[in-house]
Amino acid sequence: MEGRISSPLRLFKILVVGAALVLVAPPATPAASAAPLAQPVASNDFRITASSANEDIGTFARSATLIEFAAAARSAASTEVTLSVGGKKFTASKDIAKGSAQWSGGGASLQPDENLALDAFANALESEWVEPASATKAPIPLHRDLTIRLAMLLAEAPPGTRIGTQDVPRPAERRGERKLPESAVAVESCLQEGTFATVANSAERKAVVAACQESNEDGIWYTRCNFNEWVIHDAADHCIMGETVYVGPASYDCMGKCGGGCFIITGYTYDCADHDRCGRVHGGSTDPWDSECGDEYWEADDDFLWSTNQCG
Repeated sequence: MEGRISSPLRLFKILVVGAALVLVAPPATPAASAAPLAQPVASNDFRITASSANEDIGTFARSATLIEFAAAARSAASTEVTLSVGGKKFTASKDIAKGSAQWSGGGASLQPDENLALDAFANALESEWVEPASATKAPIPLHRDLTIRLAMLLAEAPPGTRIGTQDVPRPAERRGERKLPESAVAVESCLQEGTFATVANSAERKAVVAACQESNEDGIWYTRCNFNEWVIHDAADHCIMGETVYVGPASYDCMGKCGGGCFIITGYTYDCADHDRCGRVHGGSTDPWDSECGDEYWEADDDFLWSTNQCG
């Protein structure tokens, strides 16, 4: 049986061992703790890494999605933007002197979590760029304006839809009330005949419905502000559906505004109202089981890129 160690001796041994551990422990490396993070890690983490009058570079992180952006003016009237969304590259360019614009995803598609990250990114850009400019009534630089518009446009992309290169020249603009297209009656007649002659959910029924679909590209046609307007969309299970919907800044979630929420820079248009209503009925871009609103989306891209806020 071992003899017991007296308390003073035990304390002495503890102190000696502790001193030895301090002597042999490796020194802390200040460089490791001071090193900058390679990428944002927090949710809704917005960072500008370089900024000037003609260029902005930065990152935005939401959950597992990292967005990297670079926007630069090529001249006083032209600019280009690159967004990398989870490693997927999207680009846009715009020349207001020539009235030309182009955007592309190189065939990439977005998923609901990426749509949500882009929507949060657009909101961050509004807080960082749009609100300060609005407070001082200063114009938003062209490269920042296009960055916001591209982020809003991509945030609305139907899930799984491959995005190629889209040429979007400045369209004609008009204002005023829209009526139900005369062709809508013929389209519904086409659908009724096809429904009677085919079996539900069959390839033949789907082909009939597809044949009854119709483009409703309006260029940039501004709605009235805070009015009940005639809004139209179609889908895989129905042809043109026209409804009277209240649109404008006083409507719920700014119905008819191009882009989520009530952004200042884009306008209230019929194409964007059609897309908004289709999304409300069929699930929208954050519903992974629904891509019904693809044609309304493509018809609205010129409104996203070129419209201005007519409702103040």
